[in-house]
Amino acid sequence: MKQRVLFSFFYLAFWIAYFIVAKFVFLLYHYSLTSVLDFPTLAFIFIKGFKLDISFAGYISLLPFLVIATSAYVPNRITSNILKIFTLAVLCVVTFMVTVDLELYRAWHFRLDVTPLMYINTPQEMVASAAASPILVLLMIFALLLGGAIFICIKFLFPYIASFQKSNFITVGLIFILAVSLIIPIRGGFQLAPVNQSSVYFSSSDFANHAAINAMWNFSNSLVNRTYEKINPYTYFDAEEAVSKVQSLYPVSQQATPSKYLLNTPNPNVLVIIWESLTAKVIEPLGGLTGITPQFSRLSKEGVLFTNIYASGNRSDKGIVAILSAFPAQPKNSIITIPNKTAHLPYISADLKKKGYHTGFYYGGELEFANIKSYLLKGSFEKVIGKEAFNQEDWNSKWGAHDHVVYEKLLSDLNQTPQPFFHTMFTLSSHEPFEVPVATAIPGEDEQSLFLNAMHYSDESLGNFIEAAKKQSWWNNTLVIVIADHGHRLPELNTDDKSQEFHIPMLWLGGALKEKGIIIDQVSSQTDLVPTLLSQLNMPYQHYKWGHDIFHPSAKPFAYYVFNDGFGLIQPGKQVVFDNVGKRVLMHTTDSYEEDIALGKSYLQISYQDYLDK
Repeated sequence: MKQRVLFSFFYLAFWIAYFIVAKFVFLLYHYSLTSVLDFPTLAFIFIKGFKLDISFAGYISLLPFLVIATSAYVPNRITSNILKIFTLAVLCVVTFMVTVDLELYRAWHFRLDVTPLMYINTPQEMVASAAASPILVLLMIFALLLGGAIFICIKFLFPYIASFQKSNFITVGLIFILAVSLIIPIRGGFQLAPVNQSSVYFSSSDFANHAAINAMWNFSNSLVNRTYEKINPYTYFDAEEAVSKVQSLYPVSQQATPSKYLLNTPNPNVLVIIWESLTAKVIEPLGGLTGITPQFSRLSKEGVLFTNIYASGNRSDKGIVAILSAFPAQPKNSIITIPNKTAHLPYISADLKKKGYHTGFYYGGELEFANIKSYLLKGSFEKVIGKEAFNQEDWNSKWGAHDHVVYEKLLSDLNQTPQPFFHTMFTLSSHEPFEVPVATAIPGEDEQSLFLNAMHYSDESLGNFIEAAKKQSWWNNTLVIVIADHGHRLPELNTDDKSQEFHIPMLWLGGALKEKGIIIDQVSSQTDLVPTLLSQLNMPYQHYKWGHDIFHPSAKPFAYYVFNDGFGLIQPGKQVVFDNVGKRVLMHTTDSYEEDIALGKSYLQISYQDYLDK
């Protein structure tokens, strides 16, 4: 039994060591990029990258562990042949891929994924690209890596197989338990979100973050999640016709002097508060239930309330991108989960940082969820605060720190932050399971009552934060924007109006406002926030092509949203909802709706093509 257990541990350790060496080779190959990194950053490349290294080592070790578990009932010769052939075959494939990744990164500046497979049908181009590579150097690296790994296997690893003794069911059970336990390193631990690229991102340097990624893990993840797909499943019209329809929704001149200026200062601090699941159905000034968010109702009289805003999608990961990058949601995908695509998005945080703003993002939960962390670091957020910054006694049972705790840290940190600043806070207490650390305000144990009670707590936390912020020296030069990441199906209403689930509020507050107590009822989207804000700051926003300035003198009000393979399009006085699966219209509010359906289809087609092309 001892030999089998030792072999299992050494086998996993061998692959971990292999990937650490491969990471070292990657850094040496890109020495010009590595040389500018300081020692702590270099160390963290290995420390942070260990999560993906052990994850893929776990994947590789799974089959050998199962073979070892059954080896008590199989002749040693057969077990030995299976383990040796499997290991050597995987070594050849992995070493080849690791070597290819070295040169591909130099050309493309992202780690190996399935992109090269797209060129299999054009071998001439592949050969031409390969000809420009240092073939001899790469062959030497391949030979040294593979030869060294095979030598270690033959000299130190494989001899353990010959020493396997006959064993009993206890050995089988133990090794099987070890095999099952590989799920822990494979998923990266016991945390809520499985390991992903965000788990190893740690630096403002793209190269440092990329170097921490395990190339084989990245390739496999890309293959499983089909990030290589370039065929648009929503092709309804000729591309030129679809583009023309979409362009009709936007002003001819995208950037113009806004019809209304809301600010009394050209360079205010900006704080964006993204409120989890803040549906308009709980906002009294928007026709929602009374008594659920009294602080928001009170604050709405002190600022500018936008009453006709709609979320772009139905999940947090989609809402964050719509809010900070003005990029519309996809029906079944989420661009934030694919770092190679988010690298091509515009970011308001990056634009403001170039203007001298200090940037930060605060969230009480796991930033690795849905690859949010990689998105934020690419967006030039200098300070990124997540769950690990808070004490466990301040967490709920599932997601992380309660809202009031995060607000307290945010307030404390803002008092130490140079101005101007652009900070974002993402709340979480109003997410399932709706646990709050205060006495119940909305009684009931049913799901809807728990949701409303959590909303009441989040509202109280916001109100307390704003009142505390008003006493700070930076308040008079600060704009606070409160907006939801998405709506919610709760509270349930007796209606077939799909848009109710996407209707959200947006509120502008702060001493930087010139006028207060204003209501803006123009139909708008989350994707309009960035262009509208940049317009108020007299900054260019043409690169946010999917949003428009709400106060553009020629603005054409509309809001587009997606759900699971369907879309809705809202325009003044009318709306349509279409199901892509059933190819049917789910709702229309006018008799002449065909052109609106065509307009929505065109928007879906072109926006999804933009997603594919990134």
